[in-house]
Amino acid sequence: MLGWLAVAAAPILIQLLSRRKYRETPWAAMEFLRAAVQRRSRRIRFEQWLLLAVRTLLIVLVVSAVAEPYVDSSGMALSPGQGVHRVLVFDGSFSMAYKPADKTRFDRAKELARRIVEESSQSDAFSLMLMSRRPRAIVNAALDRAAILREIDDLRLPHERAELPPAIAQLRRLVAETREQSPRLDRHEVYFLTDLQRTTWAPKLSETAQAEFLRQTSELANSAALIVLDVGRPHADNLAVVDLRPVDPPVLAGRVASLRVSLKNFGRRARPRQNVDLLVDGRRIARKEVDVSPGGSAEVEFSYLFDAPGDHSIEVVAPGDALDIDNHRFLALPVRREIRVLCIDGRPSGERFQGAADYLAVALAPREQLSGNAGFRVETAAESALLERNLADYDCLFLCNVARFSAGEAHALSAYLQGGGGVVFFLGDRVRAESYNRELGVAGQGRAGGAEILPARLGEVVYRPQFRLDPLGFRHPILQAFRGRGQSGLLTTPIFNYFKLSPPNDSSATTVLALADGDPLIVERRVGQGRVVLVATSAEPGWSALPLWPSFVPLVQEIAAFCAADRLQQCNVMVGDRAALSFADTAQSGIHVVRLDPPPGDERMFAVNVDPLESDLARIELEELRAEVWPEVPFQHQTVWQDLDTATVGGTDRSESGLHVVLLYCVLGLLLADTFFSWKFGHA
Repeated sequence: MLGWLAVAAAPILIQLLSRRKYRETPWAAMEFLRAAVQRRSRRIRFEQWLLLAVRTLLIVLVVSAVAEPYVDSSGMALSPGQGVHRVLVFDGSFSMAYKPADKTRFDRAKELARRIVEESSQSDAFSLMLMSRRPRAIVNAALDRAAILREIDDLRLPHERAELPPAIAQLRRLVAETREQSPRLDRHEVYFLTDLQRTTWAPKLSETAQAEFLRQTSELANSAALIVLDVGRPHADNLAVVDLRPVDPPVLAGRVASLRVSLKNFGRRARPRQNVDLLVDGRRIARKEVDVSPGGSAEVEFSYLFDAPGDHSIEVVAPGDALDIDNHRFLALPVRREIRVLCIDGRPSGERFQGAADYLAVALAPREQLSGNAGFRVETAAESALLERNLADYDCLFLCNVARFSAGEAHALSAYLQGGGGVVFFLGDRVRAESYNRELGVAGQGRAGGAEILPARLGEVVYRPQFRLDPLGFRHPILQAFRGRGQSGLLTTPIFNYFKLSPPNDSSATTVLALADGDPLIVERRVGQGRVVLVATSAEPGWSALPLWPSFVPLVQEIAAFCAADRLQQCNVMVGDRAALSFADTAQSGIHVVRLDPPPGDERMFAVNVDPLESDLARIELEELRAEVWPEVPFQHQTVWQDLDTATVGGTDRSESGLHVVLLYCVLGLLLADTFFSWKFGHA
């Protein structure tokens, strides 16, 4: 733009060219005029030079105003064609919804961002990023201020956690790409608009991940100035509903269900007589009061009778503090008429109780012939049903003494587990351990092109009778029903033969029940959205007395209910998680309903909840940020929550003085002066 200063020579050239067109012609009468002109020549020359100076200065000021001069520490400077790339990073953790007064922290962050945009130079470019679990770049190096301000106004706070390391990695890439694609932006500044919550700014990383995080942060600091604009407030109290779940899933229609609510006080102030409301399908059903001590927890239990099967929305509300998001907890509860179970018999027979499937069927529905209203609906079938039937129609599969599995059957079981089904293996004399380990795969011991279904490797058959079982403290949900009920006989069940099970040390497999010598008898693990339970012995007499023991019926029913309850996990997820269906808009907590086309299409309900770790509003101290999170990383910190109107925004040494606006006002004044002088001198 400064090159256009050459245009300022135009008035001078016009003046010079205008002088050349006059010719001197002697004329006697002009002698009298010459004498008169000489008396006025000084004044006329002054008027001409004044007009010439005004018109030349007009051009100089217009060009200078467009070039946008600024003031730095060394005085006024001109930056022809250069600009600053400002990256505005919004903390997307739901703690930014904390509202101590009339505005949330996120609203204050948006106000600060607007000020940064409005007070920046016209040649500056802006990028917007939302720092969350998966950071999202909203705008990249845009110059259109109006568009940037609209994006800031439209920005919505997601109800999820924010993670600093992935945000730093993406910021580093963004600055590098902008530096390469827009070389005229010779300076880069990154503004973190955040409340400096500890869970976000003190990430727990491994040694390798921490080293990589520091390397990327240092590289970012070398290419851009880092400014932390702190909109948080110290000593913020918060009460959160951290959990909501049925006490004994799955829930069946026509039976009273118990719902347990857990609350946590993250503040230093006691919460006496805290109200807790239960809403079912949008209607308030009950209210209870509970006392929550400072830093303590409390539980509330509600009971409700679900008359009809189907999906029901449950909401619990504990109102009364400045962070409303985590005062709500949601549950999408599928209520069923019955639990459908398919028992696959590896040794089918036409006679009753000649195979393990018959014992399991009677244990799951012992009164089916009498009442016709059993909680389980059981079907028995041969092994071929694994490929012939739609396994998704069943909540749980029992595979009893099946000799081996084909690759197609293993694939069908894997797909069924990924969809949230439950698979229970009872072994026996027909089982070929090598085939199980090879075709089904073992947790933590992946095989090429196959799934890892089994929670433990099958070894040799142990022919050593055991007459005592170890419940391992009844810690597992399957055994909690047996706690304090010694008359059930579970711990004295005779086991004659069993497979030696070896759970991998680095897997998620859990031993539910063990033998007296420490060998696992029942092992389980999650596979995909489903659950696998492996029982080392048989479900028919011969290998154990388990099917004849009084504890067999409740044990089998608890195993089936435990596996069927995992379908509850499919429709209850955290904000930002992926549900069973790929559904993009889970950035907000609440109840989401998905309708599948074409009509009358299926309808599924999902509950999306916030992560209770984010409910702890404890802040990271500035000294800790400098010493542990960003050691030897230069950055500037500003606390602006106290007085947003008078707070300085930004951390650079460049002070935007609005000189271009002053220059434009000078241009307007000179235009008026030129008009006045032209009239005045011409009139005279």
